[in-house]
Amino acid sequence: MMNIKQSLTKDIMEGVQKALDSGDLTEMKELPAVLVESTGDSAHGDYASPVAMSIGKVAGKNPMDIVELIVGHMPKREYVEKMEVAAPGFLNIWISRSWMVSRLDDVIGHNMCDDIAVGEGLAVNLEFISANPTGPLTLGNIRTAFSADTLGKVMECAGYNVTREYYFNDAGVQVKKLGESVVRRILQSQGEEVEFAEDLYQGEYISDIGSQIVEQWKENNGKEFSVSDLEDEKVMGEVVDVVVKILFGQIKKTIVDDLKIDFDVWTSEKSLHDDGSIEKVLDVLREKGVTYKKDGAEYFKTTDFGDDKDRVIVKSSGEYAYIAPDIGYHQNKYDRKYDHILTFIGADHQGHLSKITAAMEVLGNDVSKLHFVVSQWMSLKRDGEVVKPSKRKGNIYGPKELIDEIGYDSTRFFMIQHSLSSQMELDLDLAKERSDRNPVFYVQYAYVRLQAILRKAKEKGVIEGVGDAVNSAGAEFAVLGEDAEIDLMRALYRLPEVSSDIAQTFEVHKLAYYAHDLAKYVHAFYNQVPVLSVQDEVVMRGKLQLVIAARDVLGKTLDLLGLSKPDVM
Repeated sequence: MMNIKQSLTKDIMEGVQKALDSGDLTEMKELPAVLVESTGDSAHGDYASPVAMSIGKVAGKNPMDIVELIVGHMPKREYVEKMEVAAPGFLNIWISRSWMVSRLDDVIGHNMCDDIAVGEGLAVNLEFISANPTGPLTLGNIRTAFSADTLGKVMECAGYNVTREYYFNDAGVQVKKLGESVVRRILQSQGEEVEFAEDLYQGEYISDIGSQIVEQWKENNGKEFSVSDLEDEKVMGEVVDVVVKILFGQIKKTIVDDLKIDFDVWTSEKSLHDDGSIEKVLDVLREKGVTYKKDGAEYFKTTDFGDDKDRVIVKSSGEYAYIAPDIGYHQNKYDRKYDHILTFIGADHQGHLSKITAAMEVLGNDVSKLHFVVSQWMSLKRDGEVVKPSKRKGNIYGPKELIDEIGYDSTRFFMIQHSLSSQMELDLDLAKERSDRNPVFYVQYAYVRLQAILRKAKEKGVIEGVGDAVNSAGAEFAVLGEDAEIDLMRALYRLPEVSSDIAQTFEVHKLAYYAHDLAKYVHAFYNQVPVLSVQDEVVMRGKLQLVIAARDVLGKTLDLLGLSKPDVM
């Protein structure tokens, strides 16, 4: 299944180069990038390129004339039906209908990932979720989780060697605050009058964990907690370790059982403290002369890299500031020789990105390999009103609750279909609808309709099984000329280019858009083309080839999205 967009890009580049070699175009210091896009409107071609306008600015020629020169030097291809020049300098290209029909056999039963192959075995690290083990996962966590996991599926399909990694912050101020929250709840349950500050963790899960620890504490230490334990670093350290272990066990269970995501690597911040990784990178920064001490604290000269002020990396207390472990961790990822390092973070942490990038550059790393993907805020709406979950306040409406209410597939699709760079509002009522307004229902129902056609074809004896190909010998493929058939075929051939683009731009929401567009053409085909009422069985088999090809492509798209492929709904 050819990547048409990629092939057309190469054809245009060849046309430009031959025009230069022949002298029809004057030599340029640097050739503009060749951009080719699907038009979405066949009246203007199936694909279009504005390359002539970019060249015109450099060469000082009329873009309309440049298009003519490029077309004259482009290779003749069987997949191109015609090319036209359009003002103010577009090259519009139509794909051959007969070529699309003749290649349907190549679509069916073919490993479509073989046609993407832009990764060439490059190693990619996707680090995502990475929530503090201070409570259950939040909805913000799973918004990133489903998008990153889907990106991983697409990149694997595109030939990258993908590692999914979870980094858990089991050290630092918030973890200490978590331990204090649990001990104070334990003391309160024992009748002690101790304060419980507003900034401590308030949820019921804190009391639940406290109950578990009390039993362990009695069994292991033979005593109850006392108020003095709040000042005992050894005791509090032991409590933190136990609490983190309990909560992280719950987080892992949510990830595996509810989110159905498998991580390859789990990295602990505490391990970076213990093995000296953080201090090692700070020593290098000191040697490079980009740190200094002031008022007992140590600063990183981030103003040298465009920051508005220098940032603390070691507090006056001797504890690492938030940024120090992140620097150590990202260096750790570089040390593992990844070709691309993608870190998914929440909007509340994006202020740290330039500091980490600056540190990586000072440490001698290629920062072009480092990519930060920022996930913006999301909200829920039910019955027209906003639902406000809060980890600290204990009003927990988390991943499990959401999946239980609207279903796994709806949860995953709604999260993926919104660009992480934009805020999103999830309408719970819409997500539960079984109608065309619900995009996941709309996409999956298109798959169901294709399967229904094939089941009926089996009943008619045209095919032996729903998963079987059609014996197309002698089929009159020329009958695939109705608008709905052409539109559907055009959409099918776009999967390699969509996947390839996503693997390189990380804009995974575009896969959900593609799935919805493809479903639109499937529904139109189903409504307008009576496949099984065709009297000529040879013609019927030709149309069934298109049905099977559409089923395979839509099925692969659902696989990449991580969604189920229902036979009935």
